[in-house]
Parts: sequence; C-alpha cells; structure tokens
Amino acid sequence: MGIPPVLTPGRILSAGMRPAWAARYLRHRRVALRNLVAPGQSARMLETAQRQAVNLRPDLDWSDLAWMRDQWAGPMFVKGVLDAEDAVRAAEIGADGVVVSNHGGRQLGSAPATLDVLREVAAAVGDRVEVLMDGGVRSGTDVVKALALGARGVLAGRPYVYGLAGAGEAGVTDVLAIFEAELRRTLHLMGVRAVADLGHEHLLPAH
Repeated sequence: MGIPPVLTPGRILSAGMRPAWAARYLRHRRVALRNLVAPGQSARMLETAQRQAVNLRPDLDWSDLAWMRDQWAGPMFVKGVLDAEDAVRAAEIGADGVVVSNHGGRQLGSAPATLDVLREVAAAVGDRVEVLMDGGVRSGTDVVKALALGARGVLAGRPYVYGLAGAGEAGVTDVLAIFEAELRRTLHLMGVRAVADLGHEHLLPAH
C-alpha cells in the first residue's frame, strides 16, 4: 500500500472485507528497516531512504569488506559475486562463502545470468569457500543444474514466498517437499545416485 499508505476505494473495500488483516497491517506497518532508519526516526525517513537510494554506496570498496571481516568473527558470505576474480578477492579477505547472484536482475538488467558464471566461480574458489547460487531457482531441476555446475547449495526466495502467501507455514513446507521430490525424480531419471555425484559431465552446453 506504500509508505505512507495510499487509500483508494478498492483498498478501503478490501480492508473492510478483511478487518482482522487490516488491523494487523496498521499495527505492524511502521516496522522500519533498522539498517536504514535509526531508532526514533519515523517511517517517513524510510520512505526518503528508499527514494534516494541512500543504502547504495558507490564509494564502498574491498577495504570496507576487509574492515567488516575484522569487526565480525561470525560467518560472512558475500552476495552478488558474478566473476572468478571477485570470488577470489572475497576468499582472500576471509569470507566464508560467496553467493553467485545478480539480485534477480532488478539492479542491472544486463547482468549475466547466474548459471552462466557459476562454473568459473566454483572452479576458482570452490575448494576454499562455500559457493551458493541465487536467482531463478524455481524447481528441483534448477537445483540439480546448480549443483552440477559446482554450487554447494542454492537460495530460493520467490517459491517459498508464494507458498507462504498461499497457505502460510504449510505452504512453505509443501514448496520444500515439491523441490525435494523434483530433485529426487531428476536424479533418478539421469541415473545419478546422489547429489554428490553430480558434475559438469551431466550437463550439455547451451546453443
């Protein structure tokens, strides 16, 4: 509905048909992203932050990541890696893993597809850090492709959100069960006993 919400006749009618949902929305809508809005600031500040993209810092560089590594002793993954050189730099700084991701293509429409660069990233650092892949994972077959290209695992955001929206926790459970069933069926049809046996030889190059 926007920040602040914009009331239209249709939205008013929808809220009237679902009073409990509307009440929960009004109660929780002022939850802010704490990394963008400091305590005590209003949701209006969040709106300003989103419009001005103040969370985008063109002056950030690898030295900032090194500083973060020094400040944080826990696991650190670098998301948005799209080439082997960046993956190597992240590993050298001390990252525990990299996430091959183009952020869904929302930030830069001409960014390479994650599957197209996953193999070179995994070859460069897969023996040193965890390599995960994010972007376009919609089925168990997609998971098999990523694992065959060298990923240790995948991140799947949109499918579980759909399940959550449709049926809550049970919907998420169903989505995960579908993924598992598709993955197992794909391995069976390929004649592969386990995901650990997947490799480049199980894929054909795109034409």
